[in-house]
Amino acid sequence: MNSDRTIASAKPGEVAPISRRDFLKLGFAGAVMTAVDWRLWAVDEGLPAYYGDMLASTVKKVRRNARTCADGFWFITDLHIPSNAGMSGRILAKLVRETPVKKVLCGGDMPEAFGAKASLDASIKSYLDDWVAPIEGAGGDFYPAKGNHDFTIRSAPTVNDGFTYSGREAHDVLMDTKAVSVHAVTNKEDPEACYYYIDFPETKMRYIVADTTDRIATSRSFWAVEYGMHERQVLWLAEHALSGIPSGWGVVVMHHIPVCGVAANPDGKRIFAPWREVLEAFQGRRKVSVFGREFDYSGANGWILLDITGHQHAERQSQTSRIWHVTEPCDAAYRDYINGSKPWCPNLPEKKRGTVCEQTFDAVQFDLKAGLIRFTRFGGGGDRALHIGRKTVKAGEKMQFSASVFCGAVSWGCYDSERVEMRPNPQRKYDYFADYFNDVAEISQDGTLMAKKPGETTVVALSSNGDKELFPVVVV
Repeated sequence: MNSDRTIASAKPGEVAPISRRDFLKLGFAGAVMTAVDWRLWAVDEGLPAYYGDMLASTVKKVRRNARTCADGFWFITDLHIPSNAGMSGRILAKLVRETPVKKVLCGGDMPEAFGAKASLDASIKSYLDDWVAPIEGAGGDFYPAKGNHDFTIRSAPTVNDGFTYSGREAHDVLMDTKAVSVHAVTNKEDPEACYYYIDFPETKMRYIVADTTDRIATSRSFWAVEYGMHERQVLWLAEHALSGIPSGWGVVVMHHIPVCGVAANPDGKRIFAPWREVLEAFQGRRKVSVFGREFDYSGANGWILLDITGHQHAERQSQTSRIWHVTEPCDAAYRDYINGSKPWCPNLPEKKRGTVCEQTFDAVQFDLKAGLIRFTRFGGGGDRALHIGRKTVKAGEKMQFSASVFCGAVSWGCYDSERVEMRPNPQRKYDYFADYFNDVAEISQDGTLMAKKPGETTVVALSSNGDKELFPVVVV
């Protein structure tokens, strides 16, 4: 091992180069050895030493959760390369090596939005070299979804030109990871298919990856992907991905743009209505008709545990029709993740170069015995525990809640699970505030829920450090 390996490069806003030998001379050697080891551990991976403590904390929590969680994955989305120092691929590689969680799911939007074709090509190369390669080299399985920027770019915000790769070319990049090539079941009749599913019999799980921008527009050269899931994809997913699931299995659904609940905006709910109807029919064990074909899920097996997405650059979640819909913050060093996640993430820090908060992703683990989905945050923000089973209360009645997952005092809140309105920020384009509503229920600070009218609501127990325990509730 090279004793003079540097801790970080001298980029603006980052720590100056320092050798391991000099690092130990700074007085850290007298600290608790585990802290020193983890900081050097970061250095050995070519990462700045300041990542050490968060690496240590994340590994500890993920390992602890793995004692009761049979399955899990890392979820990262909206990289928008090169919007930050691009370290999350190496961080994930280290986490894959040091925890039982070996799957990495990427929610799409790899390149930046503005620039020339050359910068788009550079982003694709960085995605492959700095994320896919290190994670695969660490023994991880990399499963991507296609985003609305994959792979297309606009020359500038006010210029109507740019460049977009064909659907086949996007397919050839995204579907070429080792894990997808070996394990994924895809539509062989669709040469542009960036949708697929993977079975994990050892943990009794099926992962379904959908493509929410599955067609290229021919009327423009920039941002030329069309929002939507068209007939060929939806019918294949309905017929193949949601069939043949054994009894007792869980299902994870991943795609880029949210389709339901407070995670989605009204346009998203409308555009993706056929796919949402298929998911809800499967979960509700009923028939559904889409694109002129009927699917009968009354005898289906397996349950959708989670529908996870990116696109919104923020953290929002709700359970509707028995499905948890979660949209996750971006890994890109953008500020819009702060406003878009309020008020349920009140203490999010700015993503500054040279800090652990520059990158953002989560470990997602399923504790089915406890009925929980556990999220562990790497970067700014808190951890979460989502209760899978919902509670039922009659309109006009009360229900008492108590928090049990995280330590310390909590503040209580709730919001209608299906309704959110996005309010533009007049100071920043593409930066929105999320407005929530309490038409279905309200909750007092002692945890007493007052049900007001039929509908679905999400109850939040928020700790002072930003950890959250969330309960789905249906009012009848």
